[in-house]
Amino acid sequence: METLIGTFIIICLAFLGFGVGVLFFGKTASHDACGKVPEIDPEECLSQKAGLCPFEDDSGGLKMQRKARVNYPSSS
Repeated sequence: METLIGTFIIICLAFLGFGVGVLFFGKTASHDACGKVPEIDPEECLSQKAGLCPFEDDSGGLKMQRKARVNYPSSS
């Protein structure tokens, strides 16, 4: 029973602390529209910025890596 009362007191103090924090340190409400769609420049290659654009394999390392890959037969 003491554990239940202690838990109740701790929860009440936590809610009281949250309430005081919101009253004294709360931010003002932002009235911006939510879910704005970002404007994307059609001339910019986003996948190139992420490093996903294809490249030429001048050294042959990628071809060798693909040949060395172990392919297991499908279990169907």
